[in-house]
Amino acid sequence: MDKKQLLLANMHTFSVAARLLSFTKAADELCITQGAVSHRIKVLEKQLGFSLFVRMTRRLELTAEGERLLQALTSSFDVIFSEIEDIKFNELRGELYIGAAPTFAQSWLLPKLPSFQSQYPNLNLKLRVKASRLDFQHEPVDLAIYYSDGNHPELYSQRLFDEYLTPVCSPTYYQQHFKGQAFEFAQATFIHCSESLESSEPNSEWQRWLKGQALVNGGAEQSSKGQALEGEGWEDLDVLTRVYVFNHSDMAMSAAKNGMGIAMARVSLVEKALQEGELVAPFARVFSGRGYDLVCPKGQQNRPRYRAFVRWLEAQLENKQAQEND
Repeated sequence: MDKKQLLLANMHTFSVAARLLSFTKAADELCITQGAVSHRIKVLEKQLGFSLFVRMTRRLELTAEGERLLQALTSSFDVIFSEIEDIKFNELRGELYIGAAPTFAQSWLLPKLPSFQSQYPNLNLKLRVKASRLDFQHEPVDLAIYYSDGNHPELYSQRLFDEYLTPVCSPTYYQQHFKGQAFEFAQATFIHCSESLESSEPNSEWQRWLKGQALVNGGAEQSSKGQALEGEGWEDLDVLTRVYVFNHSDMAMSAAKNGMGIAMARVSLVEKALQEGELVAPFARVFSGRGYDLVCPKGQQNRPRYRAFVRWLEAQLENKQAQEND
């Protein structure tokens, strides 16, 4: 066995022993002796030049270097075995691990997943929700859908669709604050959401919308997408005097539905609530400067299960566009 083959064999032994934190249990799983496991680990540590385990009287613990190596190996072996499954059975099976922001996953993606399940019944899917960006090096996620500005250095990315912003509130709240020909923003409570905005200020989406009104006021969009703000000085509207701030978009929209104030909504996430009359969107919408990007390590986008998921997503978007055009 050459050095590379020996290194690979020893790394596989390490990955099993590290997962079980036991040389004895690893030996049972690998069908070798406990002494053989211990020997392989010692050889691997010598090959690598650092320790992988802290050996205690009755138990094992991973060193910091061992933790990092286990994370890398787990991801690598998952990819290898996944590819073998694809090649062996010539169909989509195995597992696809997807990361997505909480509200996007719940409000947009999850209602559509039954059709994906029907189309690919032998492909197991894991969905992890996380508002911040995922680390593909240290988290076992195959691909992710981010709400972002499209900046993804060193990764493959594909814009799925742009997002738009518009204020929403309950019908009752709107009636209470609509006086004459204008909505009394000065008397309103402003609901802010910071989900998926990372380092941005909680009021950044409100500020983005206010600045966008300058373009909307002069365009034809206001008649089809809602009324524009009337009067002067709206750019300086104070949206931080009376506030409720949430780090979860669904909670912010729930607060708006319950008449607690007027919230800045991402249009794609509140379409159902608008259609059912739980919320109203009386003002013009503006481009958020962000959208939903499908992201994965470069090269992974060519794997069969990735392509299948992307094609399915694109079909969902095409169907939605066709329905809107009818």
